[in-house]
Amino acid sequence: MEKIKSLEMRGVTRRFGNATALHSFNLNMEGGMFVSLLGPSGCGKSTALNCLAGLLDLSEGEILLNGKPIQHLPAEKRGFGMVFQSYALFPHLNVARNVAYGMEIRGVPKSEREKRTQKALDLVHLNEFGKRFPAQLSGGQQQRLAIARTIVLEPALLLLDEPLSNLDTKLRNEMRVEIKRLHEELNLTTLYVTHDQSEAMSMSDIVLVMRLGRVEQLGTPQDIYNNPRSLYVADFMGYVNKIPVEIAGREGNEWLVQLPGQTGPALRARTTLKEANWKTGDPVLACSRPDETLVDPLPPYNHLQGTIQLVEYMGKSFEGLVKLNGSDQQVMTHSQQPLENGQAVEFGIRPDRLLLFPQDDSAELTPPPTDSLAARPVLKVQEV
Repeated sequence: MEKIKSLEMRGVTRRFGNATALHSFNLNMEGGMFVSLLGPSGCGKSTALNCLAGLLDLSEGEILLNGKPIQHLPAEKRGFGMVFQSYALFPHLNVARNVAYGMEIRGVPKSEREKRTQKALDLVHLNEFGKRFPAQLSGGQQQRLAIARTIVLEPALLLLDEPLSNLDTKLRNEMRVEIKRLHEELNLTTLYVTHDQSEAMSMSDIVLVMRLGRVEQLGTPQDIYNNPRSLYVADFMGYVNKIPVEIAGREGNEWLVQLPGQTGPALRARTTLKEANWKTGDPVLACSRPDETLVDPLPPYNHLQGTIQLVEYMGKSFEGLVKLNGSDQQVMTHSQQPLENGQAVEFGIRPDRLLLFPQDDSAELTPPPTDSLAARPVLKVQEV
């Protein structure tokens, strides 16, 4: 298949009756990239992938491969490979025949099929399982078989739709490494759909966070993680602590905020919003991640006090749900030392890890916790 130099989706819209699942989606990526579409169910990420694959017709827009329109081509003519969430293996064919089947349909000579099948099985570490049937494989082995069956066809673009969601945590971590290894080793161009931020962060060159059929933010994993540009993205990146505060002033790049009705030292925070123009007394949300809201080691900044309501042991550390003194607000905190229910604690947050957002961007956000818990900048997406 022709190698990808550029892939572009222009104004791609997909409607299902009166409902619009994808709104004027624009994407321009170069060959060799690993790009993830990240977001919750119903945000449009799988719709975008299926439109690109040719499994869904476009309501509007066009798709260009190396500058040539392909939206009129059926899926089998696009040269793309798709790995589905369900694996879609042939249960009556053994592992080797599952891998070779696509080449048989395309009329690849037998000697070439055997050579490529063996190479694909070697790549996914299934070379000793060629005579087994899918039902005789573990979940992780079935996933590797689905990937081998796709890459053996040497696709111009590898499309993966939630491929790890059926696996347990250990297998997900292992397959994450395998997918990234194959991407690098075979110099693939990959578009990956996931709702798991750790998958997107660990594998991608560029991440697109999607919301209601639109791109909410795009950037490198580091930028998305450290500089979410909306409360929605922050929530998806694990900033589950959302403390209502009021603006008390500003010093340089830092904002001073206080909890309503309290007169203690102001907290120092920052915002990723360039348009922020708050005045004293304005209500905002101060957001942080639990692993950066520290009881131990205690940072020398932004100290708050409270009482432990619940403790979770995380293996090498502890997370504690803290009820703030003089408030009903609860905050998840992190500690290297054991915590106990009812324990009075003090915790702190570095000013650069306490982010401020308006309080009116609450659509699709998870509720506050109550009991538990630089890549290549060549991709361009129009944010709506």
